[in-house]
Amino acid sequence: ARMQAKAREDLARLFAAEGARVAVTGRTPGKLQKTVAEIERRGGKALPVQCEVKSLASLQACVKTVVDHFGGLNILVNNAQEVPNGELFNVSDEAFETGFQSGPLATMRLMKLCHPYLKGDGSIVNLASSATKRWDMSGYGAYAAVKDAIRQLTRAAACEWGPEGIRVN
Repeated sequence: ARMQAKAREDLARLFAAEGARVAVTGRTPGKLQKTVAEIERRGGKALPVQCEVKSLASLQACVKTVVDHFGGLNILVNNAQEVPNGELFNVSDEAFETGFQSGPLATMRLMKLCHPYLKGDGSIVNLASSATKRWDMSGYGAYAAVKDAIRQLTRAAACEWGPEGIRVN
């Protein structure tokens, strides 16, 4: 979870450094404010939006907040993921289900919610993992399963939405 928070912060700063106005989303307001403050200190523009990716209502409210504030959106980055790590017998059903809710389900929901705003020249970036390609999958099976689901959703969206001018990687 710490690595994902760091990746979110790094990605937000990189996009802002290139001139993008960035909506920084996550569960913890203090962390969001810290990232936004850092972006603004460097001259960028950012908006903190508290969001719970396992809740459709929260995702809908998040997209509405971003669109209302910025007047639209051009790029969606899906990076949320609760990690169901461990050997298969040690991964609970609850942890595995949470992995799917926070990863592939949230990714698909956000892609669909943002789709109308991305038509023409939008981009979607979905973060997967090299853990899906490990030689020894011991301890990574459940995590790789949820990340590979994101990879397949990405491939499908690239094929289906490419003709509409939406790049999906």
